[in-house]
Amino acid sequence: MYKLALLFSMLLTLNATANTDKTSDTLSECKTKNFEECSLSKILFTNNENLDTGNLEVGAIKVVEIEEEVNIHFNTKNYLPEGFNALKGKDDLDFSAIAIIEIEEVVELNFDTKQFLPKNFNALKGKGDLDWNTIDLVEMEEEVHINFDTKKYLPKGFNALKGKDNVDWNTIELVEIEEDIAINFNTKSYLPKGFNVLKGKDDLDWSKIVLVDIEEDVELNFNKKSVCSL
Repeated sequence: MYKLALLFSMLLTLNATANTDKTSDTLSECKTKNFEECSLSKILFTNNENLDTGNLEVGAIKVVEIEEEVNIHFNTKNYLPEGFNALKGKDDLDFSAIAIIEIEEVVELNFDTKQFLPKNFNALKGKGDLDWNTIDLVEMEEEVHINFDTKKYLPKGFNALKGKDNVDWNTIELVEIEEDIAINFNTKSYLPKGFNVLKGKDDLDWSKIVLVDIEEDVELNFNKKSVCSL
């Protein structure tokens, strides 16, 4: 890294207002430099009469990052157990059994909020006085802006609702796809010993069980009005 820094400093000196007539002075300094520094000085400050520093582009310079070896100046084996292996048991871990706990981070505002609030302010005052049963939650329909004209990408006279009433829903078979649920922990740890979820299944009298079909509201997640306006 020191060599690269030296190289860049010399190139910038050339590109600025360097006086190449000081070659002899620069070479005379080789006595106080090491071999690498002296070699770089000779390359940069000698035989440079044909050097076009006006067209020098920094982007054309290829920067090579040298991986520097870290010397900690002691043998780590002297401080580790005999036969130590940092990767031993790595593949024996059951990551599905490891519970990940999200730690709530404390937010530091770096100022006293009391200076900006009314005297004796209490953010929780009156919280227990609210009757949530009397509060109506209103879902605001948000208008979706897609920032282009959809008519340009649809057939002429296109109507998304055309033929809607011609569909015979009784002839359509709905297939429910079972999705595998990953709960990321072993359920046996939370169930009684010898638990069997299918135990007693055949003892049920299904003829006495009444199945009730519950209608579930389907959220389409788009504004139906904007579609109809097409």
